[in-house]
Amino acid sequence: MGVGFHLTATYAIDDPGQSAEDWLERVAAWLEADEAEPLVLCRPARCEHGETALFVQVHPCAEEVELCVPEPGRFIASAKTSTVGPAYHMYLCDRLHELGRHFGVAWDDPDQAEGTGDETGYFFGGEANAVRQEMLRWLGALAHIITDEQFAEESHVRMVSMPLGYSYPEHQGILTPLGPRNRDWFRLVADEPARGVDFFPWWNAGVGSSFYLGRALCRLWQEVRWRPPVTDEEGELLMDVHLDLERAHSLDPAAPIPWREWSELIDYLGEYFGYVEFHNGADLEGEIRSRSQRALGGPRIGYRRGPVQVSLTGGWSITVPGDLAEAWESEGQAWSAWHGGRAVRFTSWTVRDGDDPEPACDILRDLELPEGETFEHESGPVRGRACFCRQDDEDRWALKAYSAVDGGFAECDVFVKDRDDLPWALEVWQTLRH
Repeated sequence: MGVGFHLTATYAIDDPGQSAEDWLERVAAWLEADEAEPLVLCRPARCEHGETALFVQVHPCAEEVELCVPEPGRFIASAKTSTVGPAYHMYLCDRLHELGRHFGVAWDDPDQAEGTGDETGYFFGGEANAVRQEMLRWLGALAHIITDEQFAEESHVRMVSMPLGYSYPEHQGILTPLGPRNRDWFRLVADEPARGVDFFPWWNAGVGSSFYLGRALCRLWQEVRWRPPVTDEEGELLMDVHLDLERAHSLDPAAPIPWREWSELIDYLGEYFGYVEFHNGADLEGEIRSRSQRALGGPRIGYRRGPVQVSLTGGWSITVPGDLAEAWESEGQAWSAWHGGRAVRFTSWTVRDGDDPEPACDILRDLELPEGETFEHESGPVRGRACFCRQDDEDRWALKAYSAVDGGFAECDVFVKDRDDLPWALEVWQTLRH
């Protein structure tokens, strides 16, 4: 459910031997060469049906735009835009028109029977207000569904327009990209959708103050770990958010800047880089500190101030502190997280006995644990065994933990500095769900 477009087209083949991959490589180079905001990142891949595709990331709150070439000379552009807002929808449509002019793309007329076209009509008609009205219509309909008592009781909606793979169990209300909303908020929006404009990170057309502030808020809520960085990527993220806040304030001094959170970022950046950059000719640090001290109290921005439930391979999930750094390894088959002398590493497998899934109890029975203090765990369909022992070659302790369900097996190793951290290691392991 959402607003977006699914556009089909033909493109001119300059070289008879030009492959779909070659053409999309040229498209990616053209998209990424534009240094104007928002910056675009492209990755080649295969679409759902195995066809050559380019996936384009434009906004941190958006799903990737899919540019697919089912065969040389044919082109499909698809995107869901309601997670970000009407200005994002218009930006994508305008860029696709520019792409079309540059690469000789001839866009097909919309076809309702085939499900192609732009739900807002903007791509073909250029009416900006139609995009805003369609976004509000969608939000109002969503609010009606969420506030329906029977639906709410049966569905237990917890998140709206949020990326898959993460949830935040300690946050109350319905989680959105710009923070939690309670049902009273959705009831007001159901009656009057225009009240919900602040749901969208990019409402106002163009790349102005509200664009930079919206992008910063998305990252503050979902991506920032509230501590000094431990990787270069985390340092770059904090610097990007800081500079977005600076640009938002510079373009509109009255913008509703999150001063307390900005002050925190300044502390983390100073500790990691040894300095803080300001690009607009004025050192705002004094003003940031002053306004932070005067800001009203209440909960601070940041889902990752609390625990995060992470979706893993094989249908597993685990709950860990939100400030842990994360990485996927082994081509997405192994996940690890770490910070402050603590680390977690997870891998899973499918286990079958012939054509049938092997029972969990049989999987665990065949395991040989190293020497150490042993533990067993049971939660719903999950069965587990673990051993806590000192690492011979390292000055740390490890909980070597194994969990199983019928037909599935996971290894979850939890590493800690001190033996006194055993309760934490056990708690993390025992949050594994399937």
